[in-house]
This record gives sequence, structure tokens and C-alpha cells, in this order.
Amino acid sequence: MIYILQHSYKKEYKNFNTEIIGRKDYLYNIFKLYFVITKTVYLKGNFTLPQYYILESFPFNSMNNIYVVVGDTNFVIEYINTHKEEFNGKTLVIITCVKNNKKKINRLLSTLKCTSIYLTRQNNDEADYYDGSKWGLNFKITLSELDFYNSYKSNIIKKLNENFERIK
Repeated sequence: MIYILQHSYKKEYKNFNTEIIGRKDYLYNIFKLYFVITKTVYLKGNFTLPQYYILESFPFNSMNNIYVVVGDTNFVIEYINTHKEEFNGKTLVIITCVKNNKKKINRLLSTLKCTSIYLTRQNNDEADYYDGSKWGLNFKITLSELDFYNSYKSNIIKKLNENFERIK
């Protein structure tokens, strides 16, 4: 599994490392796989400020047909548009708010050659976020992620169908 996580510079993230650790714990609890950062991409023109991280499940060939992209809408659109070919024949899971970009993101997703595409459930084009610390998680978690975490289904595709909006 490839997990792309946008770095956030919002004030609520005093130390983004806690989010990374929290997400790695979350992923381990669900899949019983370790995730390691295989790449850090920095902001253009500034090699001290991370833009996003690529985490991969370990062993590296585990669930390699699934990509997850987490971040704000503009980042998600830019990342997917730039890396379209990587998603061919893969399952793509997107964790973001659609906001004012619904047409733009739908148009982009319609051009992808993924086997399936899932998006966090939206409430008036916003993903519902919660304080993950209430569930022992060190990050803001969407309702779809929380429901996925608590799902009793053992099959990942059944869990995705139950807890995310299937686009394709």
C-alpha cells in the first residue's frame, strides 16, 4: 500500500511528527502492517519545509494495488494530476474535502484508469473531522476513516464500500 500524506503547517499541528506516528499506528491497527516513510518531498525552493510524505506498507509488496492520498483538496488534485499513470489498475482512496472544487475533482477522477476510486464521505462538500485523541489516535480523523477503523469486515474492499463513497 502506498500512503501519500500532505504535511500540514496549520497551528493545530504544533509537531506534525505526532500525526505521522498516529497515522502509522492507525494503519498498523487496521492492516497489521508496518508503514515506513520511503520519501519526503519538500516545498519548491525550500528544502527545509516538507510538502508531503510517502509511506509504504512493509513488507513493500503488501497490498501494492492500493494508493491512499490524504491532504487538502488543492494538494490532492495537484498530486493526482501529476501522478496519473501511477494509479492505472490500482484502487485509489482519497481523504479530503471537496469544497468548491467538486467539478474539478470529478473531472480529474473521470480521466483516471483506476480499477476503483473511493472518496471520504462528504457533508455539504466537507469531510467531517473529529479529534482522534478521543479514540487514542494522534490526528484529526474523518468519519470515513473512523468507521473504516471500527469496521468488523475483514475484506478491505468491503470495508471501503461500507465506509467511503465509491466514485468508480
